[in-house]
Amino acid sequence: MEALKYLKTARFSGADAESFLQAQLSADIAALKPGDSTFACYCSPRGQVYGLLLVCRTERDYLVIGAAELLPAMLQRLRMFVFRTRVQFELDEALVIYGVQHHEPSMKNRLFSPGDFGLHYLVTDSDLKAQEPVPGFRAQEISAQVVWLDSATTEKFIPQMLGFDQLGAVSFTKGCYPGQEIVARARYLGKVKRKPLVLVVEQPVSIETAQRIELARGDQWLKGTIVDAVSEQDSRTYLFVIAPAEPDDPVSQIRLGQQVYRCATT
Repeated sequence: MEALKYLKTARFSGADAESFLQAQLSADIAALKPGDSTFACYCSPRGQVYGLLLVCRTERDYLVIGAAELLPAMLQRLRMFVFRTRVQFELDEALVIYGVQHHEPSMKNRLFSPGDFGLHYLVTDSDLKAQEPVPGFRAQEISAQVVWLDSATTEKFIPQMLGFDQLGAVSFTKGCYPGQEIVARARYLGKVKRKPLVLVVEQPVSIETAQRIELARGDQWLKGTIVDAVSEQDSRTYLFVIAPAEPDDPVSQIRLGQQVYRCATT
C-alpha cells in the first residue's frame, strides 16, 4: 500500500450532514449507505469544479477526501452556507489515506472503493509505515481519469470537460447544487467541446499543471492543457490532458515547447 500524502480528510457529522452535502455537491450523497463511497464535485455557481472529492459514509458520519492543497479552502467556502444547518465539519489531521491494491478482512469499514475503477482507499489513524509500499497508485488514478486538481487548475473546467460525470461524480437526477443548471445544460445541449485524454509517454517528462501542450491527432496539431501528470519508476509519464473533442483520432505525439515526444492514448 502507498500513503497518499497529496490527500487530506475532513469529517462531517451532525443530524443534517447528509442533507448539507446533498445540497452542496454534485453526486447523490443521499443514496450512500454505510460503507459506500462516491466521487463528487464541489462546483462554483458557474459550474466550474473547485475540486474532486471522495465522499465516504461511515456508520456515524461522512469522511470527505480531497486534495490537500485545496480541501481547506473548500471547507472554508462550505462554512458560508451552513446557516442554521445542524452540521459540523473540520479537517481530521489524524487520518491518513492509503492506496491499496487488495482487500483484507482487517480493512473492513475503513476501505472505500468508489465505482468500478480498481481504486481502493484505506482511511485510518493507524501507523502502517511498516507495510511494504506499492508504487504507482497515482498513475492508476490518472488512468482511471481520477484527478484531484490543484491551485493552477481549480475553477477552470466544468465536470464533463474533466470526465468526472463518467466517474459517477455527477447526478443529473438528484436536484439542485451550486452550478447544477450550467452542468445540466452542457449535458442536454451537447455543448462540451473539450474532453479529457490520458496519454502515456515512454520516458520521464518534466511537466507543470495548467501547462499548454500541442497534440498530434491524425494530420493535425491541436492545443490542449495539462491537468495532471506523474512519472513512474518504470520511466513512463502519465498525462491527463484537456483537449478538443474532435477529431477523435489517437494522439501519436505531443509537443512541449520545442521538444516532441512520442506517446500513446490509453
